[in-house]
Formats: sequence, C-alpha cells, structure tokens
Amino acid sequence: MKVNGRRIDRPNEEVVVIPRADGDIVFKARAILSYEGHESIDPVPKPMGVMRPGGVMSHDVENPAFKKLLNEWSTRRYYWMIIKSLEATEGLEWDTVDSSKPETWANWRKDLETSGFSMVEISRIEAITIDACGLNQSKIDEATKRFLAGQVRRNGVSSPSSEQNITLSGELVNASN
Repeated sequence: MKVNGRRIDRPNEEVVVIPRADGDIVFKARAILSYEGHESIDPVPKPMGVMRPGGVMSHDVENPAFKKLLNEWSTRRYYWMIIKSLEATEGLEWDTVDSSKPETWANWRKDLETSGFSMVEISRIEAITIDACGLNQSKIDEATKRFLAGQVRRNGVSSPSSEQNITLSGELVNASN
C-alpha cells in the first residue's frame, strides 16, 4: 500500500534508550498487527449459560465469576502484547517469561526489576509498547500541527501580522474582552 507515493510496508516501531555507564540499552517495540497468536494460546472466556423464563438459554455476562475470568484474560492479553511487542528488541531474553505460556506472562515486570531497571525505566519501556501498538494522542496532535504548518507554507497562507480591528460580523473588536 502507498500513501502519497510512500510505501507503507511495516508496522510502527518505537525505541527507548536506557543510559548505562557500561553501555546504553536499547529497547524496541513493534506494533502488534494481529492478536490471533494470543487467542490461539489463551482464548477469550465464554460466559456461562443460564436458562431464562420460557426455556430460553442465554449467556450470563453479568455473572461475577465470568467478569473475573474476563478481567484476568484481559490482563494476560495486555501482558502478551507487551512481550510480543518487545520481541523487536534485538537480543532480548527473558529469565522467567515464555511467550507460549500464559502463566509466565505476568513476570515481564519482575524480570526487568531483577535485571536492575528502575520503576521509571520500566514504565518508559511499557509506554513505548503502548505507543507502538496504539495511538498516542499527543503524537497525533504534534503530527497534525506539522502537517497543517506544511500546508500553510505550501499554499502561501500566512497568519495575520497584527490584531484584527473588525470582526467577521463587521463590528469593531471590543478590546475589553
């Protein structure tokens, strides 16, 4: 696919460099294009069936046990996203995390902590996975401003160099507002 002649052929990537006296550590996060890998290992829980009046069977999505299972599944899916996204980091080897074993996914933070990363560094690593996999509104806003500024320059439109004396309605501007 192309946009304005530019080929779009790979997922978004984000990078964070953690400075260390013995050499900087580079973490790379790549957007997850499909969650099929997660769902094949850890399928979404199904709500329990309940018999309704009139003999109609339906799913009980309000059941507290189902809600708990769904919340746990969502958390595992989030951990899986972080782990899979960070696979873009060259040479990254987890101590206790195995991307094919859901019971280990929650260990990603512990592995980073025991390797000497601070909470702030771990939060930054987590943030780049979110940025790569999702949309960061401040980055969208910055890109939009750059685009609009380029449009203004290209079209030769400039901002007024002085304040307006008359409003669009034709009335004088009230300086007390």
